[in-house]
Amino acid sequence: MKHLLGIDLGTTSLKVSLFTDGGMWVDSQSREYPIQIPQPGFAEQDPQDWWDALVSASQALRQMHPEKFDQIAGIGICGQMHTQVYLDRDENILRPAITWMDQRSAPIVERFKNDPASRKLIFDSTSNDVSTTYTALHIKWVQENQPEIWSKVEHILLAKDYLKYRLTGRMVTDFADASGTLLFDVQKESWSSAAFDFFGIPRRMFPEVLPSDEIIGKVTPEASGLVGIKAGTPMVNGSSDNSASALGAGMALPGQVTLIIGTAGVITVCSDHPLVDTQNRTLCWHYCLRDRWATLGIMQTAGESLEWFKNAFDHAEDPAASSGDIFNRYNELIADVPDGSNGLIFLPYLNGERTPYWDSNARGVFFGVNLKTKKADFVKAVMEGVSYALRNNIETVESLGIHINEVRAVGGGLKSRVWLEVLGKILRKPVATVSIRDTANLGNILLCGKALGIFSSYEETVNKIVAVDQTVHYPTGSDIYEKQYPLFLELYQTLKPVFKHASE
Repeated sequence: MKHLLGIDLGTTSLKVSLFTDGGMWVDSQSREYPIQIPQPGFAEQDPQDWWDALVSASQALRQMHPEKFDQIAGIGICGQMHTQVYLDRDENILRPAITWMDQRSAPIVERFKNDPASRKLIFDSTSNDVSTTYTALHIKWVQENQPEIWSKVEHILLAKDYLKYRLTGRMVTDFADASGTLLFDVQKESWSSAAFDFFGIPRRMFPEVLPSDEIIGKVTPEASGLVGIKAGTPMVNGSSDNSASALGAGMALPGQVTLIIGTAGVITVCSDHPLVDTQNRTLCWHYCLRDRWATLGIMQTAGESLEWFKNAFDHAEDPAASSGDIFNRYNELIADVPDGSNGLIFLPYLNGERTPYWDSNARGVFFGVNLKTKKADFVKAVMEGVSYALRNNIETVESLGIHINEVRAVGGGLKSRVWLEVLGKILRKPVATVSIRDTANLGNILLCGKALGIFSSYEETVNKIVAVDQTVHYPTGSDIYEKQYPLFLELYQTLKPVFKHASE
C-alpha cells in the first residue's frame, strides 16, 4: 500500500501527518516554535525554526512507521498565509519573516485608505482592499524602514513555499496563497503588473504561480538526508492553510461552506466564479481547486468569546480546571435556558470586528440584562451572539450572488452539541461537523493524490473519505431567534457612533 504525507505549517506549530493512499489517517507528529515580538505590534518568526520543526517531526514519524514512510508516494503542503521570507542572491535569509499577525504597516495602510485613487487601483488590480494582513504592505514597510535589507532582497517566498524550496530546490507558489499577497489578480489568476508597479516591488522577486494540484519538483538527496523522506519523492504545489482545511472538511462544490469556530470565526464559501465585493466587506481569494474561488468572512472573536467569559468569571473559582471541563459544565448549565436567553443579547466584538464591518472600535455588549438574568443566560447568549454574527457573515456573502446550500463545521467550539443546535437554528441551513480533526493535512493529501492520479475527482473522493460526525438542520429556525436577529443587527448600527466616540 502506498502512503501520502501532509505538511501543515501553522502559525505556532508544524504538523506532519501520514495517510494511506485511500485517505485514512495513520499518525501525526507536531512541533511548536515561537512568535517573536521585538516591539509592540510586531510579530515575526525565524524560517529556520520551521525547517527544524519539519526535520524533527518528519524524522520522529519515520522512526514510528519506517516501512510506511518508505512507501510515501507524494507530499502535500499548506501553510499560514501572508507571512513572507526575504532571501538574498545566495538564498540566505536576510531578516525574520514578517507574519500575518504583524501590525507594523498600519500607518501605510491608513495612507493608502485615505487616497481614493490608490485604493481604487489596488482593488481593481486584486479584487481586495488594503489591510495590515497582506504581504505587499509588509514589504512596503521593509522598503521604507530597512533600505539596507531591501537593497539585498533577491527572492520573496511565502512561508510554505520556503519549505518547498528547501525540499525540492524550486521556487513556486499557488493561486490560493498568492491571493493573500495583494499582488495577485484573483480574477485573471495571474500576478498583477499594476499592483507590483504600485507597490514598487520588482516582479522577478516573486516565484512562478501554478495550480495547487501540480507536481512542482522532487525531494533532493540533500533534503532527503535531513527529513528522512526518499529522494525523488514528488512534491505537490499545495495551498494556503485555510483552503486546505476547507477541502479537508469536504468543500468542493459551489455553494458549500466551511465554518471554523476556533479563537476567531471564519466562513469560507466556494464558488465557480469570483464573488467581488465592491463594498469591501468580504475577502475574494482563489480556492485551492481549479476554477473555484473562495469568499471569506472573518470574525475576530468567536470561540474566544466563551474563553473570555470563562477567564473573566470562572478562572478564580477553579483555576486548575481545563477549558474542556468548564465548557462541559456550561453545556449542563444552559440545558434549561430557553432560546433567546430570556431576552439577553450579546454583541461578540471583544476586540473590534472584521467582516462585514471592519470596525476596530467595536466592543462587546450584553443587552437586555434585568433582575431575573442568571449566569446561564449569559453563557447561552455568548453562543447565540457568535452565531448571529456568523449568520450576518453568511448573508453578506449571499448578497454577492450565491446561495449557500450546506455548512461544514470544524473547530473546537462546535464539539458542544448545545452550541451546534443553537447555530443550526440561527443559520437555518444544514450544518455538519466532520469527524477528522486534521482537516488541513487531509486537504493536503487530497491535492497530492489528485496530482498523482490516485484520486479521479475531488467530489467523488470527498464523499468517500470525509466522514460527517453530527448533522443538524432547522430550515424554519426558531421564532425567538428570528425576532432577536434583526435586533442584534440594529444594536451594532445604533452603537457604531458610540463605539467611535468612546475610542476617542
